[in-house]
Amino acid sequence: MKNIFSQCAFFVDICLESIYTYFMARPKMTNVRGKDALERIRKIKPFVQASLNVTKKRCGNPRCRCAQEGPLHEVALLTWKEENRTRTLYVPMELRQEVDRWVQEGKLLKRLVAEVSQAQREFLTSKKRSRKSKKV
Repeated sequence: MKNIFSQCAFFVDICLESIYTYFMARPKMTNVRGKDALERIRKIKPFVQASLNVTKKRCGNPRCRCAQEGPLHEVALLTWKEENRTRTLYVPMELRQEVDRWVQEGKLLKRLVAEVSQAQREFLTSKKRSRKSKKV
């Protein structure tokens, strides 16, 4: 009997999650531009708010070709601000393309958030105008 209730609770959780997601996904208090931007936000993939910088450095190994005059090694660094300090994280070669996609998605998200914010200001301004015109 206990097993049946635990399965039912799991089912209810899944249903409630989809119901809440459904209601959250339906913006009513915005204009067409805001709805479009919100729809694009819903399609955002994994992201990171940071910059990916590829530079060339010496590795520090005294026997390496870069120690004297040879070509330097390419290094990818992810940088971001945290508590007014710049943080840096080394990105391995095999993850560079994926991390670059994350950075691009982060930039897209930032633009879309600004677009939604602008759309909401326009929506409020239009509501204010329509209220004034109804009073007159």
